[in-house]
Amino acid sequence: MIAIKRHPSWRELNRLADDELDADARGAALKHVAACPRCSANMSLLNDLRVAGRGMRHPSPPKDLLDDILRDRARGLRTILPAVPPSPRPARRLLPAAAAVAVIASLAGLATLTLTSEAGAGASELTVDPALPLPGERIRLAYRPGVELRGETELRLRLRLRGPDSEPPRQTLGAYDEVILRPDGDGLYVGSFQLPPDFAYAVMAVEDLSGARLDDRGGRLWSVRAHADDGTPLPDAIRQEFLVLQNRSWPEARDALHEMTLLYPEMAEGWSMQLTYEDHTRPPAEEAVNRAGHREHFRQLERQLEQGNPSADEVAAMVRYAWALEDQAAVEHWLGRLEALAPAHRLAMNYRMVGLGSDQVEATQYIELLWSVEEYRTETVCRAGFRAAEVANDADFAREWATRCLPLADDHDFALRLALVLVAHEETRERGIREIRMLLDHVSEQTAEERPLHYTPEEVQRESRVLRTTLRVGLGRQLLDSGEPVAAVLELDAAEDLGLWLPDLYRLRLEALLSIGDMSEARSDFHRLDADPVYPRESVDSLVRLFPSMTPVEREEGRGQAEDEMIERVLDLEVRRGLPPGRLTTPAGQSLALETLLSGRPTILLLWDRRALEEPDDIAQVLRATDLLAGGPGQILWVTPEPASESLQSFRRRYGLELPVYQDPGSELAAALGYWGVRSYIVIDGTGRIRTHAHSLMEAVRHLEVLLLGSRDSA
Repeated sequence: MIAIKRHPSWRELNRLADDELDADARGAALKHVAACPRCSANMSLLNDLRVAGRGMRHPSPPKDLLDDILRDRARGLRTILPAVPPSPRPARRLLPAAAAVAVIASLAGLATLTLTSEAGAGASELTVDPALPLPGERIRLAYRPGVELRGETELRLRLRLRGPDSEPPRQTLGAYDEVILRPDGDGLYVGSFQLPPDFAYAVMAVEDLSGARLDDRGGRLWSVRAHADDGTPLPDAIRQEFLVLQNRSWPEARDALHEMTLLYPEMAEGWSMQLTYEDHTRPPAEEAVNRAGHREHFRQLERQLEQGNPSADEVAAMVRYAWALEDQAAVEHWLGRLEALAPAHRLAMNYRMVGLGSDQVEATQYIELLWSVEEYRTETVCRAGFRAAEVANDADFAREWATRCLPLADDHDFALRLALVLVAHEETRERGIREIRMLLDHVSEQTAEERPLHYTPEEVQRESRVLRTTLRVGLGRQLLDSGEPVAAVLELDAAEDLGLWLPDLYRLRLEALLSIGDMSEARSDFHRLDADPVYPRESVDSLVRLFPSMTPVEREEGRGQAEDEMIERVLDLEVRRGLPPGRLTTPAGQSLALETLLSGRPTILLLWDRRALEEPDDIAQVLRATDLLAGGPGQILWVTPEPASESLQSFRRRYGLELPVYQDPGSELAAALGYWGVRSYIVIDGTGRIRTHAHSLMEAVRHLEVLLLGSRDSA
């Protein structure tokens, strides 16, 4: 991995130029700029832009704008600028022409800055030329490696490409391609790539030819967007950027939405997403004013679109905007227009099923009618049909949709759900088992195109092991539920052979073994559950009565053997790497080094955003994890990009969350750790080394407890 960022970010330089930094931050930034030619040049560029901006002619506001705003304020409304009346052909962006040229020129000059890992001395850089490419244009790529990738004869740059209509990312981020980069004799590795005509957005990473050493920009990946002839990013490019970022870096996703509304104020899409995803940290009175301004802007957009011929996506954006504003009449109006224009649009189907609380029979009939038309037999419609069958709890209908959808399934999780529905019924069981076997073969032989950009082949093999175990456990559970315990045990044995530690597997197999009278093997699984520090004690206690002949000594010996097995299996999946430097902010505004907060204690970092954790089950997991670690040497720290606010404190009080919370401005620490997601669980040992990135909070708690258990045993 590359080193950790030490250059000031573009935002920090901008704040320095605007004199918005506090004394300590300003002094540190000025000291760095004075010693860094690159940052000094960037500061000079900022100052030049400032001088040019002062000399620009800015268009005057509409003649009656002030009167309109004062009249709105008297009515209790607030205005979201730009408050310009709609026209048949609205202006495409808010920036004056001269300002747009200056900003585009500044972005072109900062191509390397915005595409670099910014890791300080020895950092890697990736430059794209032209920096503001058009769709279909050939781009030249120049990569300056950090210490990890220096000295290679060739390097490979891997891309994931997204078009204007690419769906939200699931397992991968888009269509795959790659470029071989070769040394140019000046310390750079260069290559070129022809962007497709429908290009909107791409993310990239660089690796050696074996894939074992990877530069993924600290987990963030490099990116490039499609632009218009004048250098403005296309709206499709900003949309695709948001779709990629929304579950990885909320601050940057929010910035993308702000950019969309700035450059394309006439498009409802940016406004609707901004209202849906914006911060929920405003005081109630301010939130009410904000919504009032959005409602007025929504009416302006309605008048504008009613006079034109909007596309299906524009109409869908109005549905989302109306839904976010809780305007039911507007939702129904624009949804009717969407169904007339594009009946198979994803949003139209979603609202048919759940958005309006409509009759499920009617929703099912609607999806079935779509499927009868050849052009609508797509994966999107298939997902909607299968979901409707699940909601209606109609097993026969679910099997019918599963049969239709399997040839179209585009990810393993969906394919597994479909296959398990078939396994559940005797008539289709053989087909379902065959589909799962095919999935297992596919997962075992994943191609390079299926490997995520931020995974090495070794990491893919590890994830493949997890996925294959999941597939077999799912099949075993369904076979047991279908009254075939012997077949279930065979699948669960095969799952255990993959070497993971899975209490759910042991509990399931224990039940299957008891049903066929194999008490000896069932007892082994009981010992595993008894040894697990996370498995509920009340469940373990309820199982003891199933083994009346087991003595306390036998239970203790079996538990000890199971603990040794657990330690070996859990620690087998460790990553073990150093902790990057980083600082967090307390609710009181104090900046502290991460190492200070750890204080030599084994720690779980919860990198998550409360927007994703307001479900009761999620909160319950956090409370349970806190209880499990209470009184011990381990601790949990909540790290969030959300700024400190009374709203955040109220959220903690409402749910009884007593764990410490620290702010990670701009997700800087999360990015440095290489884990951007809104639900990440990092386990750090007492020496300050990262031991694993867990898939769930309970898995993280187990890992931390196993570390403590292993250290006690070794002592």
